[in-house]
Amino acid sequence: MDDNALVRRSKAGDHEAFGRLVDRYQASVYRVVRGIVGDAAEAEDVVQEVFLKAYEGLRRFRGEAGIFTWLYRIAVNEALRSGRRRRPTAPIDALPEPEAPASEAAEDDGPSLRDLERLLRKLPEEFRTVVVLRDLEEMSYKDIADTLDIPMGTVESRLFRARQELRALWRKSKETKNAL
Repeated sequence: MDDNALVRRSKAGDHEAFGRLVDRYQASVYRVVRGIVGDAAEAEDVVQEVFLKAYEGLRRFRGEAGIFTWLYRIAVNEALRSGRRRRPTAPIDALPEPEAPASEAAEDDGPSLRDLERLLRKLPEEFRTVVVLRDLEEMSYKDIADTLDIPMGTVESRLFRARQELRALWRKSKETKNAL
């Protein structure tokens, strides 16, 4: 069954249809939220809130954008809201890095997934969000613009600046490791 049929049935009160939408998009929504908030447990809580808000707001869904874009918009907003509610914690650099064996070749190839997550958390949220949506979720520029309700040119410029900042952070991180 396609998304539009599931949305129509969900609006008519079919809980199973909404459950199928949740099943269809839960993993993608989790990846986006996890990329923004950085913490797995917090991401799980936020995802639950996303689908609760989606269920509560489904009757207001007009279908101007696809359900996918609408859910992502809710997910991004909830993830950002969660980050603002979070109490200040120790800076990420103050946390001990787990020691993992890594070859020199891996270091030269680029950041590991752990490094990338750490570097992403250092980006301002508007940069982190576009990187997660584009590079991790492989969304189109138009879908990102629709999801964030910003012009496509803004998506492009934020992504460009975010990638520049990530490269600079990675270089600085490598220099710091090499100095030790």
